Amino acid sequence: MAIVEIIFPVFAIALLGYIVAYKGLFTVRDIQGISRFVFIIAIPVMLFNSLAHIDLPEHLNWQFLVSYYAIALFIFGLGMWASKSWFAHSAQEQSVFGLGSSYSNSVLVGLPLVSAGLGDEALLPTFMLIAIHSALLFFMVTLFAERDGGNGRSPLAIGRQTLVNLATNPIIIGLALGLLVNLFNIPIPTLIDSTIGIISRAALPCALFVLGASLSAYKISGHFAEAWTMVGLKLLLQPLLVWVLAFVVFKIDPLWGAVAVMMAGMPVGINVYMFAQKYQVGLASVSGAIVISTTLAVLSQSILLAIFI
Repeated sequence: MAIVEIIFPVFAIALLGYIVAYKGLFTVRDIQGISRFVFIIAIPVMLFNSLAHIDLPEHLNWQFLVSYYAIALFIFGLGMWASKSWFAHSAQEQSVFGLGSSYSNSVLVGLPLVSAGLGDEALLPTFMLIAIHSALLFFMVTLFAERDGGNGRSPLAIGRQTLVNLATNPIIIGLALGLLVNLFNIPIPTLIDSTIGIISRAALPCALFVLGASLSAYKISGHFAEAWTMVGLKLLLQPLLVWVLAFVVFKIDPLWGAVAVMMAGMPVGINVYMFAQKYQVGLASVSGAIVISTTLAVLSQSILLAIFI
C-alpha cells in the first residue's frame, strides 16, 4: 500500500495534465506558459532552496557518479550501435537513437518520484546527477550527429556551445547559486526565504502537470521496433547495469545507489524529441518511446521503490 500511496499522486497529476490538454481545456499557449514557469522559475527556485539548506557531504562520491554515467555513456554507445546495425540509420539518427536509449526524464519524473519515494535525504545525489546529465549527453548527441559533413562543427565548438548553454540554463543557475549559498553560509532573509519556500512547493506538481500535458502531443505511430528497442535499453538494461556497478562493484551507500538505479530507470526524456526535430530524424520512434516508457515507468518505478524501500 505504501508504494501505491507514493506512485499514485505522482502519475495522477501527470494524467490530469494529459486529460486537460487532450480535451483542449488548455490551449498550447496555456501549456507553454506553465512550462516556462516550471523551467525558468519554479524548478530553479526549488533546486536553489533545497541545495541552500541541505547538508553537504565532506567528500565527493565519485563511485556514485561513475556508477551512473559510465553506464549512461555505455548505453548511449550501445543504442548507436543498435541503430546502425539493426536499423541501418544515418549518423544523425544513430546519435538521436543513442540519446533516446540513455537520457532520463530526470526533472519532470525523476525529481518528484525520488523525492516522494526516498525522502529529502535522496535530493542531494539527485541534484548531482541533474547538474551533469543534460550537459554530458547533449554534448555527445551533438558531437556524433555533426561529425559528418562539411558543415559539421568541431568538438571544440560543440563543447564551447555546451558550456554556454550550461551557464545560461536556469536549472543549472539555481543549483549553482544554492551551492554557493550553502558553501559560504550566506544568510537568506526570512521574508525572501518564505517566498522561495512557497514557490518551491509549486514546482513538482506543476512539473508533473506539464509532463502530462506535453505527452498529449506525442503519438505512437509506427516504427515500433525502434521505439521498443529504446525502451528496453532505457527501462531494463540501463538500471540493471547501474545496479551492478553501484551495489556489486563499488558497494556505495544504499540510498545513493537507490537514487542512481531509479534515475537510470526513468523514462525517455522529452528533450530527446527536441534533437529529433532539430535533425529531422527518428521523430516517430522517439515519440513512441517517450509515450511507451513514461507509461511503463508506473510499473517499473513501483518495482524499484518496492525493492529499495
